[in-house]
Amino acid sequence: MAKNDSVSLSVVKRLPRYYRFLGEIKKNGTVRISSGELSKRMGFTASQIRQDLNCFGGFGQQGYGYNVEQLYKEIGSILGVNNHLKTILIGAGNLGHAIASHMLLKHAGLTSSVFLIKTKHLQASLYVTYP
Repeated sequence: MAKNDSVSLSVVKRLPRYYRFLGEIKKNGTVRISSGELSKRMGFTASQIRQDLNCFGGFGQQGYGYNVEQLYKEIGSILGVNNHLKTILIGAGNLGHAIASHMLLKHAGLTSSVFLIKTKHLQASLYVTYP
């Protein structure tokens, strides 16, 4: 993958959309997709998609399209979705518990620890770690 240090903000904003879409079609069993098909299904021009992806290297083959699995992994790597970040959430009341219970945290690469200490009588403490 070639590295381009001058990627526009517009391209950066489109990458998560590509990533989510590729994840969906990967789950549905799509193995290859052309920029033309991506264009029809995502609402960008085929040329724009090719230009966006070329900012990070060549992923497809002319006349053959993109390998969905490979492109999904490469864009995930560019976005850093496989980087695990350690997080701490202090205060596990209703809002904190809802945030900690949200399964998307795990898919976003966050390792979370949650702490709760009730100040009146020190009734309970909670420690939860999500891998």
